[in-house]
Amino acid sequence: MVLFLIGISIAVNNSSHENQTAETPTHQGAHVLPSTLVISLLLIIVVLLTIYCLRFKNHRKALVTSVDKKIPNGFLEEQGEQTVVLLPRSPSPSKRYFPIPLDSLEEEYRIRSADDGKLFREEFNSLPCYYHHGSFEEASREHNREKNRYPNILPYDHSRVLLSHLEGHPCSDYINASYIDGFKEKNKFIAAQGPKLETVADFWRMVWEQKTAIIVMLTNLKERKEDKCYQYWPEKGCWMYGNIRVAMEDFTVLVDYTIRKFCVQYQGSDGPRAPRLVTQLHFTSWPDFGVPFSPIGMLKFLKKVKAINPSYAGPIVVHCSAGVGRTGTFIVIDSMIDMMHMEQRVDVFGSVSRIREQRCQLIQTDMQYSFIYQALLEYYLYGDTELDVCSLEGHLQRLHNTRAPHDRLGLEEEFRVGTKKLTLKHFSQ
Repeated sequence: MVLFLIGISIAVNNSSHENQTAETPTHQGAHVLPSTLVISLLLIIVVLLTIYCLRFKNHRKALVTSVDKKIPNGFLEEQGEQTVVLLPRSPSPSKRYFPIPLDSLEEEYRIRSADDGKLFREEFNSLPCYYHHGSFEEASREHNREKNRYPNILPYDHSRVLLSHLEGHPCSDYINASYIDGFKEKNKFIAAQGPKLETVADFWRMVWEQKTAIIVMLTNLKERKEDKCYQYWPEKGCWMYGNIRVAMEDFTVLVDYTIRKFCVQYQGSDGPRAPRLVTQLHFTSWPDFGVPFSPIGMLKFLKKVKAINPSYAGPIVVHCSAGVGRTGTFIVIDSMIDMMHMEQRVDVFGSVSRIREQRCQLIQTDMQYSFIYQALLEYYLYGDTELDVCSLEGHLQRLHNTRAPHDRLGLEEEFRVGTKKLTLKHFSQ
C-alpha cells in the first residue's frame, strides 16, 4: 500500500513538472512538493478510514453474536432463527476419567476446583460431543423443521420418541424428544425441548402415549425477555390440546419450585379413556446465568420428584428450553445419586458420555458440569437434612441423647458438620 502511494506521488510530481516548464526551478520546488504531499496524505487518510470502518463493522457483528446474546442455558441465541450456537471449547487431549469412590469425593472435588476450576474444564472438554453413529434424518425432514425450537439441537433417529401416526398428517410421529437411561434403568427419562405453540398437542400426546405421570420443568416461560417455553397448561379450568383434555386440579407454590396437578384424558373419535393424574414440578430457582447458587434447592426438588413418581408410571419427561443443558444436569444428578446407593461411588464423566449417545450436547457448560459434582458432594456429606416442623422436637431430643465420635453430643456433632458445610460452600465459590 505504501509503495502504491509513493508511485502515485511520483506520477503526480512528474505531471506537475511537465506542465510547469515555464516556471523557474525555485517556483517548481515551492509549488509542486506541497501539492504532492497533500494529495498523498488525503489518499492515506481515505484508505485508513475505509479499513477502520470495515474492521469496526466486523468487530461489532462478532460482539453482538458472542456477548450480547448469551443466555443462561449455556448457549448463544440468534434472534432470527433462534439458533443454538454451541460455546467454543478448547481442544483437550483424550483422557480417561475413572469412577470416584465416595470416601475420595470431597478431596477430588477440591482438586478439580483449584485454579478457578481448571481441571473441571479439562474434564468437561474431554467429553464426546456427538455420537459418531447417530443420525438426524427424521428431525431434518422439511415437515419437521418447524417443530424444532433450535435447528441444531435435534434428537438422534435411534433414540427419538415416536408418537402414534395420525392419518393424513405426514411426519406426525415426530417430536423433539429423546429417551435417556437412568442408572441401570432403561428409558427412565425423556429429555425434551420446551414445547412451542405448534407442538403443544404433540407434547401432551407424548405424555399420554408414554404413560408419563411426572413432568419436570427446568426453565421459566420467559428469561431476559426471551421466550423459552410456551405455556402448555391451563391456568384454571380445562383446555383441549388435540385429542387430549387437560384440566388444572391443584397447584402449590413453594420457595424453589411450583407443583401443578392436572387431570389428563384422551378424547378421540374412538371414545374417551379413563383420566389420569399428571403432576408437573416446575423448578423456578435456576438463575438467568449459570447454575443455582446452592445445590440444596435442587436436591430437595429431586427428592420430591423421586417421592411422588409412581412405580408403574412411564418415563419422567424432563425439559428446559433446548432440552440439553439443565435437563442433562438434572438427569445426571439423579443417576449418580442412584449409583451412590448401589455402588458407593460416582462416575460423572462416564454417565455424561453415555447419555450423549442418546441426545447430543447434554450438559452444555463446564459450570453445569462442576455443579453436578457440587450437588453430589452435598448429598454425600450431609444427606437429607430437611425436617417437618412436627418432627423437630423429637429430632432435638434424639440429638441430646445421642453420643457421636470423640464423646460429642449429637447436637455438637451436627453443629460441627454444619460449620464444615459453610467452609466447603465458601471454598466452592
